[in-house]
Amino acid sequence: MPVRRVYGNPLARHVAGKVAIQRGPLVYCLEQADNGEELHNLWLPKESEFRVFEGKGLFAHKMLIQAEGEKQSAPDAQHQALWHYDNAPSSRQPQTLTFIPWFSWANRGEGRNADLG
Repeated sequence: MPVRRVYGNPLARHVAGKVAIQRGPLVYCLEQADNGEELHNLWLPKESEFRVFEGKGLFAHKMLIQAEGEKQSAPDAQHQALWHYDNAPSSRQPQTLTFIPWFSWANRGEGRNADLG
């Protein structure tokens, strides 16, 4: 089964600029346990290719998806001003993104999940 990107109508503000990942009937999400705390700073470039693999442990017999993405970060962000003029205070670094089936979310402790912008 191919991995597909699902985009919402841009008039729906809460999903504008975001993408969902789907394989077969399952929708996938990012979880903090695999991708770190700042899920809102992750980015999936359009040219990223997906790799499907069988999980281990809690995810045994479940297919997981990985793709090369990017993480936007700013050094010492907690001590920076809220707004910056003219120059962006952050940069993007490569990061492997791991997507799990949505129904498996929150089985490894507390944490957020996300679709991607």
